[in-house]
Amino acid sequence: MVNTKDWRELQDDITTDSLWISSVSTKNRPMFIIPKRDWELKNSAEFHGLFIPEIPYQFIRRFLPENGIVWDCFGGSGTTYRVAEYLGVQNNCILTDLNPTQDYIQFGDATTHKLEKKADLIMCHPPYWDIVKYSDNENDGSNCKSCEDFLDWMEKVANNCYNNLNKDGYLILVIGNCYKDGEELTLGVWAKDRFCKDKKFKCKAHIIKDYGETKGTDGKNYNLNYVRQLRGGYNNFYGDNIFILKKNK
Repeated sequence: MVNTKDWRELQDDITTDSLWISSVSTKNRPMFIIPKRDWELKNSAEFHGLFIPEIPYQFIRRFLPENGIVWDCFGGSGTTYRVAEYLGVQNNCILTDLNPTQDYIQFGDATTHKLEKKADLIMCHPPYWDIVKYSDNENDGSNCKSCEDFLDWMEKVANNCYNNLNKDGYLILVIGNCYKDGEELTLGVWAKDRFCKDKKFKCKAHIIKDYGETKGTDGKNYNLNYVRQLRGGYNNFYGDNIFILKKNK
């Protein structure tokens, strides 16, 4: 955790900006440009839903106390663990997933898994409903039949995370929106609201993180997608929602 006591001398690469851009001119613009770090992390580009190392890097450094535990309840391809390894805190990093892809990821259901010792920081990067189907497991949120079913499932995740988080602990919820039947669904805000239901969590900040270049925005597909957007009356998705949530006492 960043030491803020000597605030007059504080210089750090931890951002408090609410707009994260992958690469753009920054002159006179109040935004955080995601730095190109020498991660040397072996992420699989074929894994759907991969999130950038900068996300766990920022929040492990900002919110994880000394000897604290970070739990990634949707371990995915293992990005959080590899960033924890980069920061030297891998022994205090726990990853679980219904579909473990690495030997350091335990099998675990985000709605029911119980940690032996409560976490101080939780990274939560769930499926964006049914955009990508991750498995045939009925407990996998990507198999929910309706948006309401998905949000009910997210509420179960929220309740379990609350029970596994220490007092004054933080949870980082990373989730994008989606289109369904020609309508944008503000999935991120709706999911955040389930975490804050019954005052389990309070939302401390809402960050928009640029996707960077994707298959829909690269030169090969740009014109086709641009025409579809003009004809359909919708805009391109360029960012994920990142919510900083703090456990209420």
